[in-house]
Amino acid sequence: MLDLREWDFQQGYVSLDGEWELYMSELLTPEDLVKRHDLVRDFVNFPGTWNETSNRSDGYATYHLKIILKSPQPLAIELPHFYSNYSLWINNTLVASNGTVGRSKSTSHPQWLPQTVLYDVANDTLNVVVQISNFHHAKGGIRESIRVGLRSDLQFKRKISVAANTILCGALMVIGFIFVATFFFKGEVSAILFAAMCFTWAVRQGFSNLYIFTAAYPDFPWEIAVKIEYITLYLMMVWATVFVSSVFQEDSSNIFKYLFVGCNLIFVIFTVFVQASTYTQFLPAYLSFAVVLLLYIVYVLIRAVVYERQAVWLMVGCLMLGVVVFSYDIISYEGLTSYNSMIIFSGYFVMFILIGVGLSIRYGFIKRAAGRRDVLTYDDLYGSRK
Repeated sequence: MLDLREWDFQQGYVSLDGEWELYMSELLTPEDLVKRHDLVRDFVNFPGTWNETSNRSDGYATYHLKIILKSPQPLAIELPHFYSNYSLWINNTLVASNGTVGRSKSTSHPQWLPQTVLYDVANDTLNVVVQISNFHHAKGGIRESIRVGLRSDLQFKRKISVAANTILCGALMVIGFIFVATFFFKGEVSAILFAAMCFTWAVRQGFSNLYIFTAAYPDFPWEIAVKIEYITLYLMMVWATVFVSSVFQEDSSNIFKYLFVGCNLIFVIFTVFVQASTYTQFLPAYLSFAVVLLLYIVYVLIRAVVYERQAVWLMVGCLMLGVVVFSYDIISYEGLTSYNSMIIFSGYFVMFILIGVGLSIRYGFIKRAAGRRDVLTYDDLYGSRK
């Protein structure tokens, strides 16, 4: 039971974290919880995946929480994606669902569609019942919090997050096309690599976190959507590794470059040919591998600073920002900190813009000056002081 009689929703929304009733291997409706007296329940910390609570990923279960409010009022419920489908009731009314909940792989259908649902509270007690089933992913249950708050607050939060995600996708596509044109005019390999980074991350933004593409096209096959989410992550690491090596050739190692690229391509091929229930099992191992890759990139950037490479500070600053934001993304995915979509949006947006600026400088003024000397002088930048 969650007692919110002392909580003023004007202060903000509430995460429904804490102890919930769990009925494992049962798909119960609110009426079943009242009528049936043979039920065996556990108490678990919510949210949490079944891998953490019962060392399993597949199956089905029902969660129950009673919320007591100070008074009836119109509220909104923010729902993340579940592993891999759900149905949610409030006071005997089905208010939200994703996919089809079932007792087997053949009777269930996965879907990921984070949403904010409006609900008119008719009394001061909310009985929240959630059915979840999973037979398609390496994780089962729910990993992120359900939130309840004023309609205006959660609707605004949703609109801002979706708008920011959409703007980032559009901006990355535009930047990508600009650097494709730059590659054809300048012949710089780093330009086409940066364009590939922009396109890949733009696609990933539509198939991860808020899942704005599947929100727009809910009938899009879940299996293909998850493949895109994973493959774009691996390809981004490929482009980033080769890009850093092309920009800082003197500080990079070909051995490490080919090693990291080869490992990521193996993950890509594996993901293409097997089902989500198999390849999603290896994400924790891949994230550990990604940490090693990030450390290697940091090492290359530190070498570039130590040896005072040409126009190094802007490019190093951009890439270090990318390392920090991606690390935050990994840490929040592992549940070590709360996920904030605006931090992700702002960080990646600034990073890609500044890398584009740094490359523009590199291809223009710095390239013309490089034929005269390796290091820019005061006279190169501002003219003769005489």
